[in-house]
Amino acid sequence: MNRNVIALVLAAALPLAHAAHAANPQLPERLFQAPAIANAYRPVLTAEERVAGLSLFWSEARRNFVYFDHVPQLQWDQVYMDYLGKVIAAATTEDYYRVMMTLAPLLQDSHTAIIPPAQMARSLYGRPPVRTALIEDKVMVLHVGEADVAARIKVGDEIVAIDGQPVRDYARERIAPYVSASTAQDRAERTFNYQLLPGDADRPVALTLRAADGSERIETVARSGPGDAPPAAGFRQLDGDIAYIALDQFENDADVQAFEAALPQILAARGLVIDVRRNGGGSTLYALQVLSHLTRAPIKMMDAMTRNDDIVQRAQGRPRTDWTRVRGGAYSLPQKLVLEGPVAVLTSARTISAAEDFTAMFKLMQRGITVGETTGGSTGQPLVLGLPGGGSAFICIKRDMYADGSTFVGQGIAPDVEVKQTIAALRAGRDLALERAGAELRKQLKGRSSEVASPPLR
Repeated sequence: MNRNVIALVLAAALPLAHAAHAANPQLPERLFQAPAIANAYRPVLTAEERVAGLSLFWSEARRNFVYFDHVPQLQWDQVYMDYLGKVIAAATTEDYYRVMMTLAPLLQDSHTAIIPPAQMARSLYGRPPVRTALIEDKVMVLHVGEADVAARIKVGDEIVAIDGQPVRDYARERIAPYVSASTAQDRAERTFNYQLLPGDADRPVALTLRAADGSERIETVARSGPGDAPPAAGFRQLDGDIAYIALDQFENDADVQAFEAALPQILAARGLVIDVRRNGGGSTLYALQVLSHLTRAPIKMMDAMTRNDDIVQRAQGRPRTDWTRVRGGAYSLPQKLVLEGPVAVLTSARTISAAEDFTAMFKLMQRGITVGETTGGSTGQPLVLGLPGGGSAFICIKRDMYADGSTFVGQGIAPDVEVKQTIAALRAGRDLALERAGAELRKQLKGRSSEVASPPLR
């Protein structure tokens, strides 16, 4: 069929397409809702259901995933063929999800994952009341959330083995295959922090610990739950009349409200530290609401694109992927209360998603400095799919970038002043990044005072 004939066919089909859409307003729902596939939990799924779930995730990722260029060696069609046999062989629903949960990590994106049914949470996600972190290449106890456990396990203890297996081997074999991550620092954070110790809630975990004096011991801990969370950082005053506030999430407006409630004290201070080191994201709108209190100028946003593959070009033997811009430009929300003083933002590898959007826009504003560690390197919008047996899948379908086309996804945002926590500082109860941020702001304030005290000669 030549191009002229194709053009005539398309021109004739357009009115029919509009008419078909008007006559079938339920068509999108019929096409994209999959109740026959996304059925309720059962301990055993049929082979057909298991294959259908694999096919749904694979095909939706093939069509909509926006970062295939970040995994150039991945042959997505071969992945499908490899996983067919695995899901067919899965005897139970839990076996099936243990297979599927290793599929999404192949795409190396933090916003792309397979989530098992809630009925499997107890066997997969029972947590001991111990939080860990990778510091100076060692797995360290960061927080203990139950008093009786804290009497046996101390902040600053090193974990050298889990259930008798060296911690690195344990992480590589039992944790890493299930970790969806966009960067090396993101992967390390997930592997050695909140994904390291969860497991069957009915099975306690044995931790081989090395104390500060080098002595080793084994402590067995029940997976009884996370216990008390680490003390909320919230708002407080630092030395030198510097205000500090932690924004730990953008999932809802609670932290934004806390920020705005503290604004009178923040405005009375000489500088501000905003801590997003524990912020795993949420809605970029909340990030923008906070940033709007730091400037009177419009805020330059990241550009966001989705795939728009040209199916006609593909039919003609010239496959091409186009991109549709869905967000960009500037955001303006004039505020009565705007901070004029110097600002520092604290970041870490746990700073991802909307918190990274916050960091990126803060840097574009040239409003202050960032201090700490490189961010996780992942943002986007996941498409959520229902899977057989009550599980779900997330596929990143929005590509974020700067106006010049560069991006922090797959890289992270490097801080202006890099400060890594040390084991010695952890054991001493010191926060080196926060200390450095306060020092940098006080240095700026001292410089401003000198300029005022000694105006330039005219």
